[in-house]
Parts: sequence; structure tokens; C-alpha cells
Amino acid sequence: MLSEVYIEALLVDEDLADRVWVLWNAGVITDDLAVTAWAILAIRVGS
Repeated sequence: MLSEVYIEALLVDEDLADRVWVLWNAGVITDDLAVTAWAILAIRVGS
């Protein structure tokens, strides 16, 4: 699930998606927070 949401976010804003990845990979944010952030980015496609 993480990878699917991450890929969707990458399609919208690669820089922001990668920033979330760095924080998640470093253990600064939880899985749930990373998914939420990426989902928000993915939703921006409709905006």
C-alpha cells in the first residue's frame, strides 16, 4: 500500500513526494502519516 500511494504522489509532485519519503525512511514520521501526506498529494491531481 505504501508504494502504491507513493507512486500516485510522485505523479503529482515528485519533489514533495520524495521529501515525505526521506522523512519516512529516516523514521521521523510513521507509516500512517506518510500515507496521509502522499494521499493528500495524490488528491491534488483533481485540483
